[in-house]
Amino acid sequence: MVAKRKAPSGAKRAARAPQAGTGPLPDDFEAAMIELRAIVEALEADDGGLESAVAHYERGVAVQRRAEELLAAARLRVEELLPSGAVSPLDSDDDESDDEDDDEEA
Repeated sequence: MVAKRKAPSGAKRAARAPQAGTGPLPDDFEAAMIELRAIVEALEADDGGLESAVAHYERGVAVQRRAEELLAAARLRVEELLPSGAVSPLDSDDDESDDEDDDEEA
């Protein structure tokens, strides 16, 4: 009679763990944000062990980069619609400091 080997508990857990998306990257910004939220929730749940966490992290980085590309493309489209020189950098830190400077001068 051959004794059955019991699988380590970590192996069972890894087999049950939800896998990070490996399909194509999202085509639009909103879909990327939805997927990023799902990845964060999966990482916070911490159900799949180290390998699953690393896979989720890798997918999250890829989706985040895709979201940045989509956002940059949208910004370029908006800039093309505006008159030359009408767009200033969208840096919220600069906007806030400009507002503070205006308040001090008044």
